[in-house]
Amino acid sequence: MGSMSNRLRKIYAVTVLFMAFSVGAVHAAQAQTTAQVPLSRLAQLQQRGYVRIGLSNEPPWTVIDADGRVGGVGPELTHAVFQRMGVPEMQGVLSTFGGLIPGLLADRSDAISSGLFIQPGRCQAVAFSEPDLCDREALLMLANGHSNPRSYHDLAKDHALQIGVPAGGSEEHAALAAGVPANRLVPISDGPSGMIMLLSGRIQVYSLPASSAQHLVDLWHEQKLTLVKVEDAPVMCAGIAFSPRAVALRDAYDHVLAQLKADGTYDRILLAHGFDPTLAREHTRKEFCAGKEVQ
Repeated sequence: MGSMSNRLRKIYAVTVLFMAFSVGAVHAAQAQTTAQVPLSRLAQLQQRGYVRIGLSNEPPWTVIDADGRVGGVGPELTHAVFQRMGVPEMQGVLSTFGGLIPGLLADRSDAISSGLFIQPGRCQAVAFSEPDLCDREALLMLANGHSNPRSYHDLAKDHALQIGVPAGGSEEHAALAAGVPANRLVPISDGPSGMIMLLSGRIQVYSLPASSAQHLVDLWHEQKLTLVKVEDAPVMCAGIAFSPRAVALRDAYDHVLAQLKADGTYDRILLAHGFDPTLAREHTRKEFCAGKEVQ
């Protein structure tokens, strides 16, 4: 009887030890799994306290002054959205317009807010938000010029015209599609550079978004300039561009952008910068990524 009791005590001790080991192993595995779960991109930005925004100097969409301060309708709206998402600060990452998407894909920025129009080709490279800013294309010329084009097809017919277009912008694609040869298109890095080339005669027409063109007309008010909205160009809408690896962050941004459109914050920001807040409400990312033209 005594040997039986000893044997039972040994079996019980081994069983308890095994159970304790098993429970410990489970807890250790759970702890290890929990430690390996990565933070979401939004949580990373919230923890860091700021978001890096890719920008180019494209007034009035984006304005960067001589001291490096960032303003304009795009950054102001983007900042308002991210603040409501729990990311209080915004850090501008300056780039040429053509370098914005490569910089985003190289992780030099978290998003782009610089009037980047939503187009099918770009939708293959980045994850756009829903439209936030919409505009039409325009042609800017000297008032005493000998030509009076009103469309990209008019530009194609007049072989004497050299046309300035934002480097990497939608205007270049629209002009090429209308039959303007590539050797008559001159890439322009920013608005002031375009104006210098227009006033010096190196280009005869400067094609850019109407709001940007009007901004330049206001700055160069002493010059006699003609601004024509392009007849054969559809409404174009811009959105905030995110990395294709950050779709969840884009979706979170869309959710808060919709809140700002509903509570009046969106209208207040756009109207303060001379933009029409109704245009973006009429269109969706889906239609622009599909290549639908909106008149």
